[in-house]
Amino acid sequence: MSHMPRSYGIVWREGLQPTATGKLELLPRRLRLDGLSGSRPVTREIGYDAIGSVRIGRAPVDRLDHRPTVVVERRTDSPLLMSTVAQPGLVGEIAERLTALQVGAEASRRTVVVLPILDGSVDAVRELLDAGPPFDPHALPGLERHEVFVTPSEVVFLFDSPLGAEALDPLLASPKLWEAAEAWRDHVAGAPRIAENVYAWKRPGGEPDLSLLPPGLRNGSH
Repeated sequence: MSHMPRSYGIVWREGLQPTATGKLELLPRRLRLDGLSGSRPVTREIGYDAIGSVRIGRAPVDRLDHRPTVVVERRTDSPLLMSTVAQPGLVGEIAERLTALQVGAEASRRTVVVLPILDGSVDAVRELLDAGPPFDPHALPGLERHEVFVTPSEVVFLFDSPLGAEALDPLLASPKLWEAAEAWRDHVAGAPRIAENVYAWKRPGGEPDLSLLPPGLRNGSH
């Protein structure tokens, strides 16, 4: 997507606020809106990790002056509606790019730790896991989700936080963690490692209107 523009001329509306006209910039970690609402300057930045879903607006309530829109549903704020000043086909391009950036941001939130275990240790490991984590998840700053997966040869720990891997720093400094690690000594087959995210896909909030996509994307090609 490096050939695609980094900015677009758009109109937008947040929730019940007045419509604004200006420019959308797709920055590495956030989108930036810069323009005017009437005669009032408006600047807005939204992190991609704050986006819950991206879709093409079809319903009348989703449209701006009867024009097709990109609807950005946010996790903790009002939806953002955006439409292009010209070239309606760019609406599909913006939706696709925002979806990709959102998925990338979500992936950067997740830290996945893989711990290999010895053959025949899975039952003992399950018992250790049944006792719960050796820390209070509510007390770990920034942690929003923690899951553990078990296979016959490994345990996979998932930590979800806007801080990324930095969210684990207080945990790694906790004596309680290393005390609990003693119980795992007879079952561990090697050092833990961080899994690298190499692919991510997420179904958009609604199927895009193919007539709004650029010609090269209408048949699914990139």
